[in-house]
Amino acid sequence: MPLRLARTAEQRIEPRPGFRAAAKIERPRGLRGELKALPLTDFPERFAPGARVWIAAQERIVAASSWQRDRLYLTVIGIEDREAAEALRGELVEIPDGDRPPAHEGLYYIDDIEGLAVSNTAGRPLGSVREVLSTGANDVWIVDRGGEPDLLIPALRDVVKQVDLAGGSIIVDLPDGLLNKSGGV
Repeated sequence: MPLRLARTAEQRIEPRPGFRAAAKIERPRGLRGELKALPLTDFPERFAPGARVWIAAQERIVAASSWQRDRLYLTVIGIEDREAAEALRGELVEIPDGDRPPAHEGLYYIDDIEGLAVSNTAGRPLGSVREVLSTGANDVWIVDRGGEPDLLIPALRDVVKQVDLAGGSIIVDLPDGLLNKSGGV
């Protein structure tokens, strides 16, 4: 079973310090200020009517939201017409860091995983997570091995045995041959 990684600040879109990117506005929709946005979060409840969001560094209240396929359609109080919506093209919809749901066993944020030291169950250091790739079936953690070829670790419960965010470490039990296929020992 895959580990669940919350998508809040991934895709290399940088929010302001102290905030997380929850969506990126693509364009206006219609004439009444509705915004079409690419969601960047696994928590759609962030866009429920009455939710507080920040757009272009200004606090806004969600009046309505809907989804079509993989896009979010958002109406916020104070954005009343197409021109006002057009002015927000390319802006992030941000959420304060303190408003994100806490990570827990089996749910980790990508930006918390990146940079953690990785070792195997025998305690042998393997490197550190440089990047998380979303492949569809499960995420893959790219481990930088300091001059050796990268190690690609599937983010599966059978492989990832422990994530210690406070300690800055991950323990993995790699399938037979994974190190050799990645150019390792």
